Amino acid sequence: MPSHVVYDIDYDREVDQGLLAPEQFDYWFLCEGDSWMDRSSLTQMSLPWSLARSFRGQRGNRALFVNLSHFGDTLRHIGDCLNDVFHQWVTTPLPFRFDALLLSAGGNDFIDAALDPPPGQGLLRDVHGAGPDLQPDDCFDPAALSLLVDQYLDPNFGKLYDTVRASPFCGAMPILLNLYATPVARYAPVLPGGKTWLSAAYAKNGIPPALWPAVTQRLFVDVEAVVTDWSEVAGRTGVFTVPTSSVPLVPADPGAAGSSGDWLNEIHPNKSGWARLATAWQASLDAVL
Repeated sequence: MPSHVVYDIDYDREVDQGLLAPEQFDYWFLCEGDSWMDRSSLTQMSLPWSLARSFRGQRGNRALFVNLSHFGDTLRHIGDCLNDVFHQWVTTPLPFRFDALLLSAGGNDFIDAALDPPPGQGLLRDVHGAGPDLQPDDCFDPAALSLLVDQYLDPNFGKLYDTVRASPFCGAMPILLNLYATPVARYAPVLPGGKTWLSAAYAKNGIPPALWPAVTQRLFVDVEAVVTDWSEVAGRTGVFTVPTSSVPLVPADPGAAGSSGDWLNEIHPNKSGWARLATAWQASLDAVL
């Protein structure tokens, strides 16, 4: 049986119908998080499927990826649901033990904090009418960033970490964290005529298009710093970052409204992008398995 990805809602059905024999795999991974673990669009899947196609391991080449992720999910929402499906998967006796948790979370929290609030009331300042000396750092509200990190992101990752470590079955499994990759802010929605994320947030707050690349770079530097900090808290063990931010993805054309370079839409890679990122995940898994 080749490597396989199964959503948690399909697991029992596939087992009952004889389509899935979990004990026949060499590795077992639990996937949780946002669209980087779920799907890039309505028709294209994301990281686990790309990694399954190319997966290799010292015990063999077959890996089962049990996917709990949801497009658009935030770490705050994941933290609120830890006593539900996630808790069941890490505390229920299974015919195998998970070798690692693959987690992509935090990116949507940042994007929502920039996009959802009214102008000037979220992560971004309202800079309509600012002069020509406006700098990328001027577009961010440090207090809003501290609130996002201290009140929501750090506590909810702590809850997730504690839930994993309390498991009697897979409490020692490594936790691998996605560091994302820096996209290009542009009008490239999931569906034609739909909404974008970064470019919409920037336009709403009056950020000049000339500053969009630098503001995006700054935003994802902050994302990377926060996620990296989760792996460095004293007393935490087995938490590792996957250096996806260093993978040389081909940037999208700022004027392209669809797939361009290694990007399917504004914030999600396409198949070639996922293939490049899967290589980084494979290397990180090789280091901890």
